[in-house]
Amino acid sequence: MSASLPHTTAREPQVRVIRPVKRRVRPSALWTTLSVARMLGLRDIKVKYKQAALGPVWLIIGPLGMLGAITIAFSGVTSVRTGGVPYLLFAIVGLTVWTFIQLSATLGLMAIVGNAALVRRSPIPRVALVTGSMLGNIPPVAIMFTIALVSTIAVRGLPLQAVLLPALVVWLFVFTLSVALILSSLAARFRDVISVMPLFIQAGIFVTPVGYSIQGSPKNIHTLLTINPVSGLIEIWRWAMFGSSNTDWTVIIVAGVWTALLSLVAWRIFVRQEVHFADFV
Repeated sequence: MSASLPHTTAREPQVRVIRPVKRRVRPSALWTTLSVARMLGLRDIKVKYKQAALGPVWLIIGPLGMLGAITIAFSGVTSVRTGGVPYLLFAIVGLTVWTFIQLSATLGLMAIVGNAALVRRSPIPRVALVTGSMLGNIPPVAIMFTIALVSTIAVRGLPLQAVLLPALVVWLFVFTLSVALILSSLAARFRDVISVMPLFIQAGIFVTPVGYSIQGSPKNIHTLLTINPVSGLIEIWRWAMFGSSNTDWTVIIVAGVWTALLSLVAWRIFVRQEVHFADFV
């Protein structure tokens, strides 16, 4: 008798489906990736000034040039209420806050798209790309703040509330980081944002009390100034630096509410979009 062969069935090929892993990125990643962000920030600073003929001298020329333009535009044309504070000090504090927000928002907009190679080929934390772009803006802003601080101490001294300046630095960083996270996420998904947002950012200085006070602003833009969160940030920085008695606390409260809302929304948007960045860029 012939042995019967065992009955075999053809196995169907197994298809392996690879799905993106959804990592739950926690806010603590901002601290754990700080060393990476610092390295990226130093890289941006070196690239920015290495090929410049004047090099780091631009760190001083740029802020002083902007201060001169604001002084001519506002102080030389209209009467600005400064509460007895010399106008140059009054303007440089507003300019310091505005410059950090403007530069961070503009560079944060390109944080993901501009580092497409790192996003596609490296497991580098994506949030470090955004924070790194912000750290690269610290040198010019630090110079402006140092000038304002030293000049204020020399001219009129600092009020008691100046001890809150470190907390205000944290507030400014949280607000600006929230804006940068939202813009970087939107720019990675929709390229139109890259073309449109710089125009809005540049135009924002006209509805932000950088070179003038909220109390002396025209009535037709007073509402815009009130709901603009940057107005409240500038107002509380001037209060901490000069001890102004006519501080508008309404715009400060509005800025605090905006910061809380933006920080929650920004982190949620960034975390949800982060897993798709490699596909978008």
